[in-house]
Amino acid sequence: MKKLKHMKKNITLIFILLLQVISTGQDLSSLNKLVDKYQKSKLFKNSTWALHARYLKSGKVILDKNSEVSVAPASNMKLFTSTAALEILGEDYKFSTKLYYDGSISDDGNLYGNIYIVGGGDPSLGYDLVKSALPLDELMQSWIKAISAKGIKTVRGNIIADALLYDAKPIPDMWDWIDIGNYYGASSTALTINNNLYFLYFKPGNKGEAAEVLRMEPEVPGLTFTNYMKTGAKGSGDNGYIYCAPLQYNATLRGTIPAGVDEFSIKGSIPDPPLFAAQKLMSALQENGIAVKGKPTKLINLVIYDDSKMITKTISPPLKDIVYIVNKRSDNLYTEMLLKALALNVKGKGDIESGTEAVKEYLERNGINSDGLFMYDGCGLSRSDAITAKMMVDLLEMLTKKKHFDSFFNSLAVVGDPGDIGYFSSMGRGTEIEKNAHIKSGVITGVRAYSGYLKDRKGKTIIFSLIANNYNGEGSDVSFVHKKIMIELAKLN
Repeated sequence: MKKLKHMKKNITLIFILLLQVISTGQDLSSLNKLVDKYQKSKLFKNSTWALHARYLKSGKVILDKNSEVSVAPASNMKLFTSTAALEILGEDYKFSTKLYYDGSISDDGNLYGNIYIVGGGDPSLGYDLVKSALPLDELMQSWIKAISAKGIKTVRGNIIADALLYDAKPIPDMWDWIDIGNYYGASSTALTINNNLYFLYFKPGNKGEAAEVLRMEPEVPGLTFTNYMKTGAKGSGDNGYIYCAPLQYNATLRGTIPAGVDEFSIKGSIPDPPLFAAQKLMSALQENGIAVKGKPTKLINLVIYDDSKMITKTISPPLKDIVYIVNKRSDNLYTEMLLKALALNVKGKGDIESGTEAVKEYLERNGINSDGLFMYDGCGLSRSDAITAKMMVDLLEMLTKKKHFDSFFNSLAVVGDPGDIGYFSSMGRGTEIEKNAHIKSGVITGVRAYSGYLKDRKGKTIIFSLIANNYNGEGSDVSFVHKKIMIELAKLN
C-alpha cells in the first residue's frame, strides 16, 4: 500500500514536471514561430535582423539570430559611452566652468583687462534638462552677480571664451549633412551653453504655402536663413530641417511644418557655441549696467590662469544625473561631451578618436570582445557605427555586477510607466512588459533597436538586444514587432 502511494506521488511529480517542460516548450515555440514568421515577411526579408536574448543568472540563450553580425545600433551606442563614463569618471563626477579676469581693477570699477569663460566640458551648462542645472538667464545673472562682487563696473577689454580643453573638431567626421544643422547634431565643444541649440519659430500658411520665419530664441548674433520651408498638412508634425555647418552663419531651411497652428518651432544647432557664450555674457553685462568696451571673442592660444583672479565657478550636476539625460532623453550632445571627457581622462586628449579608443579599452578590460565594434561617435548618430547584438547583451550582463548599476538602470526607459518620457509611457500597457521592460531605444533612418532587461513570469531576468537594419517598411512596424518579441520573452516560465 505504501509502495502504491509512493508510486502515485512519483507519477504526480513526473506529470507536474512534464507540464512545466511542455509549458516552457510552448512558450519558446511561440517565440520562435513569431520570429520565423517575420523573418520571412516583406518587412525583414532583405534586412539585417540581429537578435539575442538570454537569462542573466543561468546564461541560457533563449533567442539568437545574427547575433555576431555587426549592425548599426543608432542610439543604443549611447549605452557603451555612458557606462564607460560611469565606471571611469565615477557616478559623482562633476564638471566645472570658471570665470577669470586678467589685468587690474581700479578703485572706480574699471577692469583694465579681459574676462574669460573657461569651458570644462559641462554639457548641462545654461540649460535645465537636469533639474539642478541653471537655465541660461539664471546662469547669466549668477555670473553678473559674481562679476559685480569683484567691484567691476566697466570692462575695458574683451569677453573671451576658452574652449581649448577639447580639440577644435566640433562634430564627428561621419555625421550626415542632413543632421548637423539640427539640435541633435550640435557641436560638442568644451564650452557648451544652452544645450548648443536655439528654437526657430515659424508662422505656417495653408498646405503647400511658404512658412514664414517669425523669430529665434535665444537670438544668435549674425545667424541668417535662406528659407525654403513649406507648410504641410494638419497634424503632419515636424518634418523641417536646418542645413548649416559648424562655424557657418547662413542656414538653409527645407522640409515642412504642419498647418493649423498659429506658430510652430523647430530646433537648430548654434554654429559656434563658445562664441555665443561670450556674446551672451557681454549682452547680459550691458543690460545690467556693466559696460564692455571690447568685443566677444574666442581664445586661440592657451592661457595659464591665476587662481587669485577667479571670479566664480559653476559646478555641474553629478555624472549620474547627466547619464540619466543621455539615456532617458537620448541626448546626442550630452553623449558626445562624455566621449570627449573620457578621451581627456584616459588618453590626455579631448578628441573623438581618443574617446572611442577609451571605450574599446573599457570593454576589453571588462572581458567584452570588441571585435565587430565600429565606433565613429559616442551617440550612434553616425550610420557607419556598428555593434553586435551579443556584444550589447554582454555589456548589459557585465553592468549588473557594477556598483554604479543602479545609476545606469535608472537611466533606461520604463515601458508602460505613465511617469516616463514620451512614447514609452504608453507602450505595452496591459501586457507583460508594462513597468517590467527597462530599455534603451535606437532610431535613425533604416535602424530600429531595443536593448535592455525584463523579467519572465517566474521573475527571472532576461537580457536582450533586438536590432534591425535596412528593413522594407515603416520604422513603427519594426518597433511593433520588437514589442511583440519582448512580450513573448516576458511570457516565458
